[in-house]
Amino acid sequence: MESLQLKTCLSPKVHFLITKVGRSRNEAKGARATSITPDGFIIWDEACICLPETSPSDEYDYFMACVQSLSPVFFEAEEILLSNHWQEIWIKHKPHLSWIPEAHHQAVEDSLKYLTSTNESHHILGLQLVCSVLERALGDVFEYVSSLQCPSLLKDILNSGEITQVFGRNVVSIQLLRVVIGPPTSLNLRNIVWHGFPNVGEIPKRYGCFLYLTLPSFGKLLEERGQHVQVHRQLMQFKLDPNFTSHALGKLDMRNKLPLVKELVEMTQDLHGRQHLIQCSLDLMADKQYSYATILLLPQLEHILRLVFTKENGCSERLLTAEYTTLYTTFDEIFDKHLPNGERNKLPERLGENLMESTDLLFDLLVYPEGPRVRDKVSHGEADLLQDFPESLAEVVLVAMVILILKCSKITDIGKNGFLQELADFELQYHSVYHPLSIIKQKIEQVVNIAATFPAVMKYDEEMTLRDRRQPLEVYREDSGAYAEVQGVTKFIVLLVCQDWCCHHTVEEINKSLFQVFSDGRSLVQALMKEKLSTLYRFQANQKKTDGDGGGCGEAEIVGLLYRILMELHTVQQQVVGTLSTKQEQLERKKLRSRQRRNLVLLIRSCPFFHHCAHMVVLICTWKLYSLSTHPGSKVIRFLKLLLQFVENLRTFTRPEKNKWTESINLYCEFIPKIKDTLIALNGTLASMKS
Repeated sequence: MESLQLKTCLSPKVHFLITKVGRSRNEAKGARATSITPDGFIIWDEACICLPETSPSDEYDYFMACVQSLSPVFFEAEEILLSNHWQEIWIKHKPHLSWIPEAHHQAVEDSLKYLTSTNESHHILGLQLVCSVLERALGDVFEYVSSLQCPSLLKDILNSGEITQVFGRNVVSIQLLRVVIGPPTSLNLRNIVWHGFPNVGEIPKRYGCFLYLTLPSFGKLLEERGQHVQVHRQLMQFKLDPNFTSHALGKLDMRNKLPLVKELVEMTQDLHGRQHLIQCSLDLMADKQYSYATILLLPQLEHILRLVFTKENGCSERLLTAEYTTLYTTFDEIFDKHLPNGERNKLPERLGENLMESTDLLFDLLVYPEGPRVRDKVSHGEADLLQDFPESLAEVVLVAMVILILKCSKITDIGKNGFLQELADFELQYHSVYHPLSIIKQKIEQVVNIAATFPAVMKYDEEMTLRDRRQPLEVYREDSGAYAEVQGVTKFIVLLVCQDWCCHHTVEEINKSLFQVFSDGRSLVQALMKEKLSTLYRFQANQKKTDGDGGGCGEAEIVGLLYRILMELHTVQQQVVGTLSTKQEQLERKKLRSRQRRNLVLLIRSCPFFHHCAHMVVLICTWKLYSLSTHPGSKVIRFLKLLLQFVENLRTFTRPEKNKWTESINLYCEFIPKIKDTLIALNGTLASMKS
């Protein structure tokens, strides 16, 4: 791919406002008193004395006048921070940061260190940290004062009456803050840095220094007004699915291959133009500062994606920061199926299915609700950045970055480089962990895994004697008739499923593996789900609804029902196995009264039916998962709602305080013919549609 980088990704007006306006310490009109104390606290009234009156429409010209007027303040902030050792400044400021979550104090201290560093890449990182901490802290103030949920956008927090109430009637401090991180017509530094638009040296250091000083200055202002934020929203910690990290990293061992990554970044400088920022991130990772390495790397990942997106779709103008009349090109648009003009997004074709398809690494990392959504969490200050930030998460972000660079570079002799070949192989093998379809598959496996534990958990037989584990478990003789009837219906259901779904397994194989008494169905279920499901753009929020064909919102509703069914079934199994273990332990300790012993007998007798039921529901869910668009959506949805109601009733019956084992089995014996009747009706509908 040819070089796509530009000298700047800041649009002309944005570039002019940030780099040209207010570039002189004495540019503001009139003599100015000192606006910042020697200890680094902003004197708000002095700072805003020349601030123009608020513009009702937040016009660009208004903020240009603001930046020009405030230039002495910004330069003062830079002079104070750079003329003192950062540790001396920190000692003076730390006591005034109680309005900020304590877990973020280290990030504030580090932002000060980075903003006063001679490394220009550190300036970008320091600015990112300050913006995230400030947004989170202001949101805490909003919620503490109003008891309302905090707005999701920083600009809405700054415009809120609640913030006005806290900081006073004139809110000159908030108005000044809006000049720096307010709407798109302002300097808008928070969005610009977090979306990866600036390169090193493009954002004057004075703005980051000023934003840092707002943190202790706001704290002091709140103290003077008697406002103390006593409760902070809890910060989230990243708890990754082990399947995700093991699958996403495999044998790559990225931390020990950082020198090779640096070589690749240097070789492809003409592509991305962000060598210094990426190299700085790699240095942080080598120093085991995984959260900061990730924070600095994420905007560069977005920048490179934007480069490729604009190139492939012929919209080079979208590479720049948007002017105030349009929106930035961010992940939302880059990952969308269509462009704003309705044309198809060509990025997936360029990157290939495994890197871009919505079952893959980028969506798992950044988009899916069940995934880490790492960019959202760190950029809005929602994550605890320093408490057990996973090394594996930083490595996965790096893997995504490196594969993206490799995919879009001119490198052709990948096979001659062992490291590059490993990356290429990884790309071909990766499949999603957090897509809704992938989560359904995981839930199915969880249910089957619990079902496989029944033989080990059942220590006693129906006679209340320790069973001989060498002997196979069987259905109690008084229940054999009912079980035989269930088995007869089951064979017919399996036949109907196999006729409808080409699952590459015979009726006999499925019956033997799933529906023999306490059979271990794990191997068969894994084989049934071996085929990769297509997830490209499936269930996107803006996907058009399609009625009657099972697609679009119909498919999403089916998947939602499958998830709820499996969650309920999982709870049923946990309750049955948990109660069985507890009661058998009480039996061993002779703690069961006669009535409780009879109830335990009923539970043991019901276990073959619970096991059979689990495998039946799993088979139905697996079949439906792999045939989402086969049947008319409305009929399947009605059936799945009935199935959901059935497992919900089972969950109620099997609760520890209920112990309705006989009722549970009767419920299953009555419901299983309904499954058969539904499948017959569905197959008949499908046959008539085909004819």
